[in-house]
This record gives sequence, C-alpha cells and structure tokens, in this order.
Amino acid sequence: MWDETAWLDNTGRHLIEQFWQAYGEEASFPRNLEQALALALPVILVKFPRLKLREAERWLQSRGKAFSFNCKSRAVRGCLVAFGGDGYIFVDGTDPVDEQRFSIAHETAHFMVDYWYPRQQALEKFGPAILEVLDGRRVPTFEERLSAIFGQVPIGVHSNLMERENEGQMNSAVWSIEDRADRLALTLLAPPEAVLNGLNLAATAYTERQDMLKKRLQHVFGLPGPVAGTYSRFLLKAAGLEPSWVETLRIR
Repeated sequence: MWDETAWLDNTGRHLIEQFWQAYGEEASFPRNLEQALALALPVILVKFPRLKLREAERWLQSRGKAFSFNCKSRAVRGCLVAFGGDGYIFVDGTDPVDEQRFSIAHETAHFMVDYWYPRQQALEKFGPAILEVLDGRRVPTFEERLSAIFGQVPIGVHSNLMERENEGQMNSAVWSIEDRADRLALTLLAPPEAVLNGLNLAATAYTERQDMLKKRLQHVFGLPGPVAGTYSRFLLKAAGLEPSWVETLRIR
C-alpha cells in the first residue's frame, strides 16, 4: 500500500500543486520542464556545453550580477544561483536529454523548497519590508531574528551545485537537503502514483519487477538509468514489494 505522506511532506506536495497551477496544467510524460519552468517560477534556464562554474559566474557578471561560488571552477551537471527573488539555473547542455531533465528538475526543486518557499513565508509574516533583509540590504530587527520562519530563510545569495559525480561524504544536514530536493524533483517528473498505476508487480520475482519498473521509469518518464534504478527500488520498498527472504539470498 503506497503511503504518500511517507514520500513527500505537506510543504512538498503544496509546492508541486502550486507549480502546476501556475503553469496551467500538468505536463504529459516524459515531462519537459523547460516551458513549465518559464511560466511557473521567476527562474531563467541557461545551458552551456560542458558546464563549468566559471562560465556561470561570467554569465551572471556580464549581466551586472557579481557572484562567485568561492571555490575552484569545475565541471558540474547543473547549478542554481538565486537572489532578489529570482533564480538562475545552469545546466550542461551536452548531457543526454534524460540527464538534463533530471538536472533541471533537481535545481528547480532546490529553488522552490530552499529559496522561494521560505522567502514567501517570510514575506507573508513580515510584509514587503522584510525584502531588504532577505536581499542583504539591512540587518534584521530583534523581532525578526526571533521568528522561527526567519531562521529558515536564506539571506542574500543562495546557491546549489549538482556535482558531475556523486562522490565524497556528505554530512547528515547536506544529505537531508539533497534527499528532499530529489524527492521533489522525482515527483515533478514521475509522481509515484502515476508510476505505479496499473502495474501488477506482486506476481513477479523481485528482480523482474525491479527491472520492469526501472524500464518504465526510463522509457515512459524519461529518467536517467542510475536515477531510475534507485527510484524503482525505493518505490518497491515503499509499496511493500521488497524481495522475500529467499530472494534476498539470491540477490546477494
């Protein structure tokens, strides 16, 4: 039995609903978020061949937006820079279409949940005057600092990097942020209910149903192979279709 609340929290579901309402309809599969993104959020999408951080910095600087990632330039699949209520998503345009699709969704998720939503919450609570604080033009008042909402809002410039390879160790806070963005991104591209709808997976062996689900995620929803593999295993676990004890021994 699929438990929606175990997959995405109320904030995530609210943001997904807002996104498609702003666009006007839910896109068909496989979803190309580029058009929807342009209409639903104050975000500009920019593609570079073999994207490196320095190229994103130069693009922003050429438009009068001085910004630096404060690290050595390197190749990344995508990155997000947000300030002043606007977002700029940079993606490697030479990546395969499925990789670009997920990169755009992942950075869109970061913009919505880590920047846009907290900013809107602060704006609703404190009014337009809070924008001066959020954009780094004045320090917060004592009352503003005491607010639980204010403590979650990024001040000044917010950035995020989607690395070329998922290597290295992440602390629990970073892992939690990335996991939340991945769940939101996957729900934008391949909502669990849509993925599982109409499938009869219980009658097959675990390896067969996992392979069936992975192929469906790739061919119907346009996810990259590694992402589809991980997502298919999670969906089967969440739906109570994990391998039996005997199958577990065989998988090993």
